[in-house]
Amino acid sequence: MAHSLAWGAILSILSFSTLVSCAPRRAQSNQTQNQWDYVIVGGGLTGLVAATRLSENPKVSVLVLEYGPIDRSNVTQIPYYGTTLNTADMRNITSALEPRLGNQTFAVRVGAVAGGGSQVNGMQWDLASEADYDSWELLGNPGWGWKGLHPYIKKSAKFGVPTPEIEAVYNYSYDASAYGAKALAQASFPDFQYPDMYNFIDGLDELGVPFIKEHALGNAVGHFWSPSAINAESKTRSSSLYAYYDTVSHRANLKLLSMHQAVEILFANTKNTNTTDLIASGVKVLDRSTDKTVKFYAKKEVVLAAGAVFTPQLLQLSGIGPKSVLEAAGVETKLDFPAVGSNFQDHAVAFPMWTLNNTFPTPSELSTNATFWDEAYRLYHEELTGPLTKAQASYIAFPSLSTVTDEAETLLTSLEAQESDGYLPEIYSTSPELVAGFTAQRDSLVSHMRSGSIAVVEVPISGAGSSPSALQKPLSRGTIHLNASNPLGVPVVFYNSLSNPFDRSSMYHFIQFTRKLFASDAVAPLNPVEVLPGTQYTTEDDVIEAMIASGWLIPSFSHPSCSCPMMPKEKGGCVDSELKVYGTKKLSIIDASILPIIPAAHLQATMYAVAEKASDIIHSRA
Repeated sequence: MAHSLAWGAILSILSFSTLVSCAPRRAQSNQTQNQWDYVIVGGGLTGLVAATRLSENPKVSVLVLEYGPIDRSNVTQIPYYGTTLNTADMRNITSALEPRLGNQTFAVRVGAVAGGGSQVNGMQWDLASEADYDSWELLGNPGWGWKGLHPYIKKSAKFGVPTPEIEAVYNYSYDASAYGAKALAQASFPDFQYPDMYNFIDGLDELGVPFIKEHALGNAVGHFWSPSAINAESKTRSSSLYAYYDTVSHRANLKLLSMHQAVEILFANTKNTNTTDLIASGVKVLDRSTDKTVKFYAKKEVVLAAGAVFTPQLLQLSGIGPKSVLEAAGVETKLDFPAVGSNFQDHAVAFPMWTLNNTFPTPSELSTNATFWDEAYRLYHEELTGPLTKAQASYIAFPSLSTVTDEAETLLTSLEAQESDGYLPEIYSTSPELVAGFTAQRDSLVSHMRSGSIAVVEVPISGAGSSPSALQKPLSRGTIHLNASNPLGVPVVFYNSLSNPFDRSSMYHFIQFTRKLFASDAVAPLNPVEVLPGTQYTTEDDVIEAMIASGWLIPSFSHPSCSCPMMPKEKGGCVDSELKVYGTKKLSIIDASILPIIPAAHLQATMYAVAEKASDIIHSRA
């Protein structure tokens, strides 16, 4: 697939005219009732989707409790800022020491703002393969495979078709039928690409990575164009705040309370009932603007959407979690449940680097070239086009294991030979259920990796000299547990990254694959010179240790997930396929903590589909 660009033609078609509005919405009332049908903890991506859908019934009242503020500033709207870290709208969290990453600690990136991750992320809109989602169903979750999720994938996003001129200049490929026609969120391509990116696309062809015309049809194993969460008309971020909540915020039966931290799930007195289950009745909340506590009660259901870090923390603060963890924090144990906070996963990532003789312009020009920035700023604010319409990489490679390395079968055979309870966190040693669940996950992953039906690494393509290699199918498992010395503070986030030797070996092969890409004939005109890890490092140990020492091998691609997994209870599950927390009533979880295995994709598009499906499930039992 050859690519060529006439740079003058690119600049000549940058012409559109619409103004960006950053006007604030109506202020929230200081008076809030304390009885609601649904109380949703977390006004992030999934929380606002569920609130929008559940409040479609005017007879149902919905309260959303959000820890952070409502931020509609330009930083949350203009796509370019999705390439930077908006730390003002994130929680300040540092991980526990990571023993396989040089005993270093790392930043834990989670949104702390209305819209959550969808308000602060890099705006990538990509999905995993059909087999990737089918693995969830095969673990004991009926209705959660590709067939069950696909209607909600289409329901959650509509595609902004590029103009014929933009499509022709940038060689965009897509199939609009993969997306919905009436969805609220939008996915589209930017009106700009950097020219050197196309050398790398041709390099992927050279390495035998299959080209995929439209990944959202379920065949996301290869390399393809990936849209971003961009409103095609306004050229602004399409988040759950802007695309969902703001379109329905006028509803009298819907309330979003920002700056409110849930500190405990309340349970009804069950002494005179015929159940031993804990019955959720409401939430105890700290108003962060006044430091006063208040209680809100749910007549139908308490819905947890606080994310993979804070949902398990809230359950543990409420007495649901591993007894040893609760006792250490001085919390009364209501339900001894090791699954809460276990199975934690993320995409560990290495950042090998090269110097390049790039064609002008390059991604770095926006931060180093004042003239280029001024013109990009003008193009965006006057014509809604140009470099500022672009967020993170629009092109991604998600190859299979056998495409990455000739040693795929050796790696898989070694993985199969591992003891089931080897390399797992300490909490697994006291829970046969957790070990059984991990074993089922491992067997599923081996089968799918061997067949080539799932991707194992992400390589975003930007045309720059750094090309991340992100591990998509980790076998290492971490934990989220209360901080015994400060339970209400941020929890202890232990990635346990690269604890399983399969992950370490895989990361080495991924870096070697990226080296091959930079050494391809297509990339040769850019004269790449390796800087990190350095050509003197060739063996697995040398390469991995060099990356660790540099600080450019980290445990997270900001995709924390899987810490309250949806699986059968006897396999270490926390929620069932109806999203109800085992051992409770009127309590459900709808955020990324419920994923049993992290998908080979950025989480955003998947979580919109999960939230849409979750909303239907919750509505069906009303």
